[in-house]
Amino acid sequence: MNTLQRYLLGQVLAAMGMAVLVFVFVLLLGNVLREILGLLVQRQVHPALVLEALGLLLPYVAPFALPMGLLTATLLVFGRFSADQELTAARASGFSLTALAAPILILGLLLSFVAVLFNAEWAPRSRVAYKALLARVGLQMAGSLIPEQQYIHDYPGLVLYVGRNRQGNLQEVLLWKLDAEGHAEFRLRAESGRLLTEDQGSRLRLELNDVVAARKSSEGWLPAGYARTLIYELTPPGRESPRQPKLSELTWRQLLQEKNLRHQQGVDVTPVRVQIHQRMAFGFACFSFCLVGIPLGARLHRRETNLSVGIALVLVAVYFSFLLLANAWDTRPDLHPHLIVWLPNFLFQITGAWLLWRADHAP
Repeated sequence: MNTLQRYLLGQVLAAMGMAVLVFVFVLLLGNVLREILGLLVQRQVHPALVLEALGLLLPYVAPFALPMGLLTATLLVFGRFSADQELTAARASGFSLTALAAPILILGLLLSFVAVLFNAEWAPRSRVAYKALLARVGLQMAGSLIPEQQYIHDYPGLVLYVGRNRQGNLQEVLLWKLDAEGHAEFRLRAESGRLLTEDQGSRLRLELNDVVAARKSSEGWLPAGYARTLIYELTPPGRESPRQPKLSELTWRQLLQEKNLRHQQGVDVTPVRVQIHQRMAFGFACFSFCLVGIPLGARLHRRETNLSVGIALVLVAVYFSFLLLANAWDTRPDLHPHLIVWLPNFLFQITGAWLLWRADHAP
């Protein structure tokens, strides 16, 4: 590697580092702002939980930020390199654009393999862990979010009424226990209570204090006893059965197992096949973006960062349009959507190779 190649590689790495940080920040903010950051502002979750959410999302957004950052860096670096007439001087010294860009193309290929690993294992695992964190947050907040003076039917077999709720400390609590037909058979009246979580938020426990019980009979409500403390184990709302992960949240091995299972059951495997091919194809977006970004940046002859970022976003939108189309057709095996996910790679690589050839053979 000569001095000029090392210089360009260093410039691309520096620009890519900054661009990746910006894209990671935007992608993380887009997810966390929508789901957790609002709770932090209202002081309903601890800041450490927000940091945990950011850490879990990082492997998920990294495969998106890497190719976008590399594309932006190549457009920016080679645009400046060309605008400052350094490319003209290098060509006059016998260096072709392909030779100058060779280390950067190798970098793009290496990053593609890293992105494939992220897409295959780390990204889906982190996404599942993040969803579990959101569920845990929802359960931990269940006590503080119980509405006052409303009849709550969210818990199977029970109807709950709370007179006042002070950050999870309940007062004037009424609870009706329903029979199999949905009719009230027991009524509990408690002076106070709390709704707590156990097992890191996977279970809910209702603790009632100074409880007076009544039983429904043909003569009306009859006294059924008194308890200083009474504990009820509740089924969390919507948790009668565990959440099944989506195909996009399955790891590579789990996708292969799902594909084999669907084959045995005679069920269409096209959605699974699309996911498998998409994990591989999108990983190689780093190399595709690098290959098209280098000659395109050299042809721009512009130093403006805004222009490079704008062109990068347009190219990313074109790339993702093919992925969206493939996912929209994942129930149409006759359209071969698993092959569509490879089209943007072929399109960008062929275009990039042609632009490189034109740049090296231009008069």
